Amino acid sequence: MRLICSAFFSAFVLASCAATTPPAPATNANASAPVVAPTANRAEPVKLPVGKSQFEFIDKKGDATRPVKIWMFVPETCDTTCPLQFVMHGVKRNGEEYLDNWVAFAKEKKFIVITPEFSRQYFPEDEDYILGRTTTEKDANKWAFAVPEHLFDELKSRYGFGAETYRMFGHSAGGQFVHRMHLFNPQHRASPIIAANPGWYTEFEWGMLFAAQFKYPYNTSGSTINEARTKAALSRPFILMLGDKDTDPNDPNLNKTAGANLTGLNRYARGQNFFENARRASQRLNVSLPWQLQVVRGVAHDNAAMAAAAIKLMYPEAK
Repeated sequence: MRLICSAFFSAFVLASCAATTPPAPATNANASAPVVAPTANRAEPVKLPVGKSQFEFIDKKGDATRPVKIWMFVPETCDTTCPLQFVMHGVKRNGEEYLDNWVAFAKEKKFIVITPEFSRQYFPEDEDYILGRTTTEKDANKWAFAVPEHLFDELKSRYGFGAETYRMFGHSAGGQFVHRMHLFNPQHRASPIIAANPGWYTEFEWGMLFAAQFKYPYNTSGSTINEARTKAALSRPFILMLGDKDTDPNDPNLNKTAGANLTGLNRYARGQNFFENARRASQRLNVSLPWQLQVVRGVAHDNAAMAAAAIKLMYPEAK
């Protein structure tokens, strides 16, 4: 597999589409994984558990009525000085499976994997995850997009991590979560932050070539992503990864609404368009764009293969 950094792509000629309704708004457990004690106020950090573990995160800074299961893997060689790697799962809400795809990398590169699992029980609709509850909840602290930041604070308090940043990767629906989290909360502490193979995007209204037939979630129009927040998101580093074989227009999990199809008929085309849209928006808003587009040759919609490519970008310092 060959990782290629692509500069800019030509803008698409986009056909006009009729308006459609935006997408409406099974937990995978492993009895063998030890369960860590629930969140509590602690005077002293607790011991970091080695190997795979899980605990229920009650977000007291956000919506405490919607707990999130946290899957964690700590290599034997790691302590609280190791990097924290957040991994965002796909549409199946299969946090443990996504964690498992990163275990070998964690052992080799010496980092700790954290996978929040947004269950259907507490986040029943697709938009509760991929749109972060931004269409139904006015309080930004209660958005799903706030959970990683609140969880990072909890991990620092619980175990005594001294890091000021965490690293983040999301694939497919997780890639949708990551790119929108970057748009809605550009002051996050994720660095690097990578969205891989998202199915569809929220485009910047300042970068669109076509009339705004569709508002949020298809573009930022009508959302809280105003010009100032757009400038902040565009000015901070962000990496978009696309598998050049992720081109199936009939994928059953692909959003096929008119608003999504306006930007391409498959994930690869939509990703190229989104990056070009960001480039145009940065020019129109006079913002220097430090974003990267990475094309992974020969890979389709494959989380494990995209994760293997992302490691080189996440941990360039590791041998």
